[in-house]
Amino acid sequence: MLASPRRTVLAVTATGVLIAATVLTTSANAETPAGKGSALVLGPTVTHTGKGPTGYQVTFRVKDASVASMRIRGTWTFASSASTSTDPTNAAPVAAADWQPGDFPLQSPNQPSENWAVASMKKDAKNGVWSYTVPLPSGTFDYQFYADCASATLSGCTASTDPANPAWNTTGSAAVYSQVYVPSDKKFGTTDQSWQADVPAYRRGKLTALDYPTANATSGSNQMAVYTPPGYDPDRSEPYPVFVLSHGGGENEVAWSTRGRLEQIVDNLMADGRMQPAVIVMPRGTGVSSAAYTAEITDTVLPYVERHYHVGTSAADRAFAGTSAYGTQANNLLFKDTTTFGYYGVWSPAAGAPAVTVTGTGNTPIDPAYTADDLKKVLGIHLAIGQQDTGGNAPMMTATTEREGLINAGVPFTYYTAGGGHTWSFWQNTLYDFLTRVGFRATTTAVTTGSGKLIATVAAATTEPATPSGTVQFQADGVDIGKPVKLHGGTAVLRADASAWSGKTVTAVYSGDDLYNSSSTAG
Repeated sequence: MLASPRRTVLAVTATGVLIAATVLTTSANAETPAGKGSALVLGPTVTHTGKGPTGYQVTFRVKDASVASMRIRGTWTFASSASTSTDPTNAAPVAAADWQPGDFPLQSPNQPSENWAVASMKKDAKNGVWSYTVPLPSGTFDYQFYADCASATLSGCTASTDPANPAWNTTGSAAVYSQVYVPSDKKFGTTDQSWQADVPAYRRGKLTALDYPTANATSGSNQMAVYTPPGYDPDRSEPYPVFVLSHGGGENEVAWSTRGRLEQIVDNLMADGRMQPAVIVMPRGTGVSSAAYTAEITDTVLPYVERHYHVGTSAADRAFAGTSAYGTQANNLLFKDTTTFGYYGVWSPAAGAPAVTVTGTGNTPIDPAYTADDLKKVLGIHLAIGQQDTGGNAPMMTATTEREGLINAGVPFTYYTAGGGHTWSFWQNTLYDFLTRVGFRATTTAVTTGSGKLIATVAAATTEPATPSGTVQFQADGVDIGKPVKLHGGTAVLRADASAWSGKTVTAVYSGDDLYNSSSTAG
């Protein structure tokens, strides 16, 4: 959460390049006006207006005196659960100026493509600066510019990112959108998305772009982005968990670090004490055939990362997640290479769910893949789908099928859904949900009896430096014995008369804490 508004002073370099950044102001009047003797503000200016519909507005400015027109496309068409109940394709989207609490970003038409709002920018003839202002709720929004584009659909036109607000790129791939983060004004019912904001520099992790050798790409090498947490220590006594995070179809290794807001989300979770440090690997899937991708991860990416970073090598220290087409790859790994990872995120999957046959009578028959012994041993499965995800119906059908199959087979999993479609705004929330409810959070609980005491030991399944805290409730035949007991160093001890549990089944139920999930065991 931003503690107070801030203004960035901009300057012109010796080469005439304007240095710019996102600027936060307290009112529209506090903006630096373009071309009036003060430094020229380019890039997005975020202004707290204190007025409806959201309390904030963003003004985008780009300088190009040589073009006759400039258009901007941004991810700010919206919808609601009510509107999509009668208009599932979002043919009549909610405009930003009409945003109301509960509305969420959604393309129009609602398809897995970039059908977002397009607007003409206004030119200041004196300085060649084009501008556009729009009210926005809290969150991260993508945008791009189109110079001299006459097509109403932008067909045949070339998009450019904001030169004053460049996205992070690798040597192999360039981002196609710039991003702007907007804070929340709770007075107007906007959801607090401050976990997407930049943290102070000293609390930030590091993004690294690298090439690695692979036989699965025609060039002989592929690209990946790697996030290392603040204070990453290659000599730390405990290895770091490793999270392999894949983009969607047609995207690349910079997708999660730009549109997905990966760095900001993880930085905030660690700063807030809700996640422990992890190394996050984002390989480029595009260019590697679908058939070869799982082998690329298991036989090439993981060994490379293990050679170059201090990460764990057991399944309990690994997670994999992917969206859309690479949600399919998550399913391929989950059902065919189950023991490679301890945690799986299957998000808006295009395919890959084993079959479930609907008969209308009795139990629903399911593919034997759902009943495989290894599947129930996975430490955490996270299945997610946006409530408005049409995606040609494939993602919704896949997720619905998979959910039913896992339920019928008795496989534990966590399900996440919310208002949203096949969009990065939904996947940002999905990543947050995965890391706060599933990823690297599993625990085991054991209970032993002693002379007049019960002893519970809670351990993290993943190699982590923090010891589980919280409480343990002891039970005998399902009935509580005394009050919850605090853990100290991962151990809770209850001293009582042994008659309270003698001859009964004793269970210790761990409550969980900010870093770890609950667990229980019968003694």
